[in-house]
Amino acid sequence: MLKRNFWWIVVIVFMLAQTAFAEGINLETTYPYSLDHKNIHKTVGSATNPLYINIESYDVPDPQDVEVEIILPEGLFCNDDADWQKIKTDQGLVIKRNWLLPANYGQNFDLLYLRASEELAEGKHDIVVKVSGKSWQKNNVITFVHELGAKSEEVIDQPTKQLDKSKFNWYIQSITLPVDNLGNKDDRMQDGTIYIKDTALESFRNRMTGDGATNWAAVFNHPAAHILLEMRNPQQDTRILKFRAELIDKATGRPAVGLCTASQSDSETEHGWGGQAGSEDASTAMISLDGKKNQTFILPLYIDYFRAVEGEYNLRVTVSGNGQEKIQEVPITIAKKRSMGLFAVAFSFICFILVCLTVGKLKKCILNIGAKGAITIALFAAVAFGSIVVPTTLFGDLLHVFLGPFSGLVTGVLNGVLLYLLVMSLLVIYRKPGIVALMFLLKWMLAGLMFGRFTPLGILTYMVYIVVLESVLYISGFYRKKDLMPGYVFMVAILIGVADAFITMINLEQMMFFYRLYYADWYIGLYMLINGLLYSSIGSWLGYKVGIKLQQVMGE
Repeated sequence: MLKRNFWWIVVIVFMLAQTAFAEGINLETTYPYSLDHKNIHKTVGSATNPLYINIESYDVPDPQDVEVEIILPEGLFCNDDADWQKIKTDQGLVIKRNWLLPANYGQNFDLLYLRASEELAEGKHDIVVKVSGKSWQKNNVITFVHELGAKSEEVIDQPTKQLDKSKFNWYIQSITLPVDNLGNKDDRMQDGTIYIKDTALESFRNRMTGDGATNWAAVFNHPAAHILLEMRNPQQDTRILKFRAELIDKATGRPAVGLCTASQSDSETEHGWGGQAGSEDASTAMISLDGKKNQTFILPLYIDYFRAVEGEYNLRVTVSGNGQEKIQEVPITIAKKRSMGLFAVAFSFICFILVCLTVGKLKKCILNIGAKGAITIALFAAVAFGSIVVPTTLFGDLLHVFLGPFSGLVTGVLNGVLLYLLVMSLLVIYRKPGIVALMFLLKWMLAGLMFGRFTPLGILTYMVYIVVLESVLYISGFYRKKDLMPGYVFMVAILIGVADAFITMINLEQMMFFYRLYYADWYIGLYMLINGLLYSSIGSWLGYKVGIKLQQVMGE
């Protein structure tokens, strides 16, 4: 009796010791496995799905050899893998391999792709995973449900032909770019074109809009564009795949620099890439097929702004995994955002400098027209403020609710027809260089005092108005003409309309540059034609008529 109890005690102590040692081992298994953990424990048809196995050791003083044994149910097979040994037994297909777990904390993991055959019955099945060391063993049982699924349409259409399984593999259906982060096509961008930032202007733009210095880490880690990748998966496989996008030189067919992977910069590499993350000339990602026949992925493309070169390329998209690789190329254009914004800003600053340099001539103009002329200019500026700035400011937003981006065509009647009616009327009464400048400066001061519109962009806008209109009037000889004949004034009115169309373009480009807005080319052209050429020309001609009447009244 004592002997029997002794042996029981020895067995219990041994089991406790084995359990205590095995507590330093964590075994994690999942089938089927996907990155987003969808469709777990479910397979459909003849799909191929990954089995994920992860072994972690902790608080283990020495490295240890581990044997992994996986017992598959009948009808479930393993794809060829050099690291795993296949053994056919009465229990089913057994797959084995050995691992060496490092000392203290160690980890080994792998994805093993399993393929279902027609012999796999519908219903519940078990996969047994056994992991054993020198004096311990851990077992996991994975239960999954298998569904036969519907027959593929290719089989229904051609029932007499032998099934070509190569046609029932996953592949790239289509590639669309650029899209936004929700997968929607961006109508502002031309198909197949990626616009890259001009980093030389980034800091200047931020400082002008009050955002401070450029955060280069945010610039480089923000995707330049997104790509919509549509995958076709007839067999409804579950797979973990690698995505890789790279630029290919059309002339040589070799990979070109330009794309990169995202990385965080640190204080030492503020204006570049940190570590080795940016050393690969490609944008990479991991994607997971989750068993759907069609699946789309929205993937970011990152640009190395310091190395990217404008030009025509092919974008080579490679999707690979488990020994299979699919490649598709689409034409792509790398282009910098148009430089009209820079031209508009530079031109505005030149106008600002010119006005500052000619302040003395404005003083001379006031002396020439006298107090009566100065009062008249102030009166016209007040009328322009009250009839144009006030209603546009108060009701412009309300009108925008109903007409959207086309509300400017309505408010343009005030900013175009009425404004130039007042300007030309004043010019008919006082034909002196500087009259336009004085009126616009007074109008700007009134708008700033009443509505707080003293902004850098507002100042630049009025400077453009002054320089362009004064230049057109001077070049056309308007100030030197003794008599204003209708034919000549009509020509001047057309020139003023062309000038205002140019001013409209400069102002829209400035807004796009400073505030990161976007106006389509047709929209800019529409505003230049209607608000600029048409409204301003009509207003100038009407102003000529009104100015003659006012001149007669003032003469009387």
